[in-house]
Amino acid sequence: EIDGHNLNEIYNALHHATHKSEKPTMILARTIMGKGFSKIENDHNFHGAAVSEDDLTNALKELNNSENNLDELKALRQQGPPPLFPEKKNNFPSVATGDTITYSPDKLMDNRSAFGNALLSVADSNIGNEKFNMAVFDCDLVGSVKTIGFAKKYPENFFQFGISEHSTAAAAGSLSAEKALSIWADFGVFGIVETYNQARLNDINHSNLKLFCTHCGVGVGEDGKTHQCIDYFALLNSTFGWKVITPADPNQTDRIARYVLSTPGNFAVIMGRSKTPIITREDGSPYFGDDYQYRYGRMEKIRSGKNVTLAVSGNMFAYGCKAWFELKEQGINTSLVTVSDWSDIHKDDLKMLASEEHLIVLEDHNIKTGLGMTIGSLLYDNGHKVKLTKMGVHQYGSSGKPDELYKILGIDSGAVVKKVKELLA
Repeated sequence: EIDGHNLNEIYNALHHATHKSEKPTMILARTIMGKGFSKIENDHNFHGAAVSEDDLTNALKELNNSENNLDELKALRQQGPPPLFPEKKNNFPSVATGDTITYSPDKLMDNRSAFGNALLSVADSNIGNEKFNMAVFDCDLVGSVKTIGFAKKYPENFFQFGISEHSTAAAAGSLSAEKALSIWADFGVFGIVETYNQARLNDINHSNLKLFCTHCGVGVGEDGKTHQCIDYFALLNSTFGWKVITPADPNQTDRIARYVLSTPGNFAVIMGRSKTPIITREDGSPYFGDDYQYRYGRMEKIRSGKNVTLAVSGNMFAYGCKAWFELKEQGINTSLVTVSDWSDIHKDDLKMLASEEHLIVLEDHNIKTGLGMTIGSLLYDNGHKVKLTKMGVHQYGSSGKPDELYKILGIDSGAVVKKVKELLA
């Protein structure tokens, strides 16, 4: 039990718990609301209330601040309302992106593993530089979020925070504002939903946090509705700085990870849990191969068709791709587009989406607040006319295999094929 206002006692208690005690330790820090000015101490009436002008001098005296410039501040207020604070961006280090990794079409793997490999590659290209600082944060999930390789190779740059996501969000965000490359990997429900308030504060404070969230969407399957993060974009899009990216396959994940790790600002890269096929060109070579250059804010048209454009994001691309092939076998050629960057959609891509009569947006997100709603609003704002069909999550999923849940929710490949045929009929 310590005095929670005494920094020395706080430090000593933490040092004892960390280095001297062999048992779990609870530190009880006794604090007093309004500490420092005797008149308001432990008085709930002053919660959020200012002291009177008569009390100000005594308050400043007790707080060891003798300067009372209230008259000066009141004179400034008479000149009009105060201006908005100028935005001050925090410094961001120069980051070498390393050599890209291209996975062959016969490779079946998950996007999170591609992220883990890219993270280690970037670390290898930068750690050792005396002027470079890098840290990776984890909450007891190294094996699942694929930071285990980094943790083993660079233990001094790895911080295990345990199941304390709010503390992790605060620490990782704060460090990213101090000219350091700060990465936090977690499940979507913990890295975004549970800690949204801290994400908002990180945005306000212009941090440069790199948040990589796995196990997002209904595709988490057996973990059930509590762990199926279907509101990642809705929450982060409520800020003004966060950028949300959903890679389509491991190759695009590799390029996106390198871009995010070397670019200032707050980024959230959203991935699922399941393995996904490598996207190919019509000649069978990887679409996001050695000659692919990731362009933030741009869509990729994987296949060209007519009458219907199928725009698919992240986890859903494998299902959209399967639907495209099933339709082709039935003599129906649709356009297939992958949308990775939700936060900043290019006007030329909007024009491309509206070039056919019908547009279907397929996503593993709450249909009320996701990609379909965003694209629909932007199409309207820019004067485009197209018949839009939104296919997304319209209720909480249960516990089951992803294929089963997508079918129940009407967003699997079979549902897409059926919808396309209905529209064309």
